Parts: sequence; structure tokens; C-alpha cells
Amino acid sequence: MRYRIGADGLALPAQNTLDVVTATVCFTLVVGILFVVVGWRGQQRWLQFWGALTCLCCAAYFLRNWLGLPTSM
Repeated sequence: MRYRIGADGLALPAQNTLDVVTATVCFTLVVGILFVVVGWRGQQRWLQFWGALTCLCCAAYFLRNWLGLPTSM
């Protein structure tokens, strides 16, 4: 996170980067789906595995946000 210093010398609140994170997870989900499809068509189990694992992690991220669970410990 980036902090900006105000005119009084105090740090201003951090900028919200939630939209960037969500866009990155959406892109990663698309890449994971592509990995699964290419792995299936090319009969590459390792590509299917990593694609499925990527999709699972992205689904867990969206499920956590949907349920309203805290983002950090």
C-alpha cells in the first residue's frame, strides 16, 4: 500500500486497491480455465492440475468475499 504525506506531515489513509485485486483474480480465473482446457486437449495432466488448483483458489477468494469473511488475520 502507498501512503501519501499531507501538508501537515502526517500520513494520509491508504488508497483502496480492492478493484485491482478483484480484476487480478478475475484474470487469474480466466487463465486457470484456459489451463484446464489446453491441458485436457493436449492430454497434459500437470496443466490440468495447476489450472484446476488456480480455479479453486479464485473460487475460494470470491466465496470469502461473498460470505463477508475478514481479509486478514
